[in-house]
Formats: sequence, structure tokens, C-alpha cells
Amino acid sequence: MPLIYPDLAWYSSQSKRKRLPGRCPHASIHRCPRYFESTALLSDAGITTRMSKELYGATLAKWRAHELASVTTETEASISGGKNPSCYSNFCPEVAYDTFRLFSSTLIRIGDDIDRQLAEQLIAENPASEGKDWRWLWSYVEPLHFSDCPLYAKLHQEKSVSNITFNGSVTGNINVAGYSITAQTMSLSLADILTKIEASNVEAPEKEAAKSKLAEFLAHPVVAAIIGGLAGKIGG
Repeated sequence: MPLIYPDLAWYSSQSKRKRLPGRCPHASIHRCPRYFESTALLSDAGITTRMSKELYGATLAKWRAHELASVTTETEASISGGKNPSCYSNFCPEVAYDTFRLFSSTLIRIGDDIDRQLAEQLIAENPASEGKDWRWLWSYVEPLHFSDCPLYAKLHQEKSVSNITFNGSVTGNINVAGYSITAQTMSLSLADILTKIEASNVEAPEKEAAKSKLAEFLAHPVVAAIIGGLAGKIGG
């Protein structure tokens, strides 16, 4: 099997093939427990900038009480190797890439000269076809696209928007899920939007992502305060 080099080009190709966003829509310590675990571990180990105690404590409390929190050590993100961390397990691939430039759930560094000699021998016998080879630094890398993360589908199901009404007109420029929409007047029927999402030619996870973003936008306290009477009912 050809060696996979899980860089941004590989990740983007997987997203394009699956008709999904280029990066995980849940890649935030506030949106995903695995992202938080991975980020916090790197912070605690001194590999990245240390997270503030206030932010760490509040976010940890949130995810410990969440139904998606890890219940066994085997399913938690972890770092091992003592003072010189060498093994990163059950990691968020988004965090792994931002730190090590590889979208991977597990990474194990080359440990000693014997392992390095073995790696050099393997590379010489079976060189990477495209020239990019993580085996110079790592003895093991497990590529992972966010759509294959065990938490991805579960996070998509968190916000149901099957019962939302939004009737009224919006004038000017608004931002929805990071996208700026400009029009003199936009008459929005949420029922029509949901119908069009369901009818769109994309896979089910992408439809759920779109509906989740819509629900998140409407539920934001600032947005709710602004649109007040325009928001009818938001429920699951």
C-alpha cells in the first residue's frame, strides 16, 4: 500500500471527494471534546503556548459534564514519553496538523538511533513515491480525516433544527457561519431553507452540518437579542 502523507493537500482531497468542508467545522475547544483534550495536553506538556487557567478550568468542566466525554482511558487523547513526549494517541487530526503538520490521530516519534537506522533502511528500500515522507521523524503515523473521527457524526446530531420558523426581512449585510451575505432586502423563510438543504445534492453529513450552523446562528444570544421578534420557535 502506498505511503500516505497526510498533509493539507491529502486532507483537502479527502474533503473534496466526500463533498465536505476543507476543515472540520467543529475544530474548536468550545465545540469538540477531542479538540479540547488534544489542545490541553499539548499546552500542559509545554509543546504549545500554555492555556490560561480560567479558560482551561471552564472548558474542562463543560466537557466533563458532556455526554460525549471519554469514559475510559483507552478512548481519551493522551501523550506519553515522559519529559520528551514521543507518543500522541487518540488525537484530533486538526490539532495534530496545526502542531506537527500532519492530519493524524496517532503519532509516534523515532525513539533512538536503532529506530532511526531502521527507518532509514525502510525508506531506502521503499521510498515515498512523491518524495514527502514522515518516516524521517516518525516511526508511526495514522492518517485521519475529520469525517472518520468517532465524534464527528455525534457532534452533527447535537442540534436539531426540525422545528424552526424564521419569518421576516433582513436589510443590509449579515454574517452566517463565517459567510457574509449582502442584499438590499432578503426575505427569509426558514422552511424554504431547510427544504433546499434537504434537496441539495450533497451527502447527509454535510446537510446536517449546514442545519447545525443555521441553528447555532439563530441560537447565539447576540443574534437572538437583535432579531428578537423575527425568531419564532427554535426546538428539537
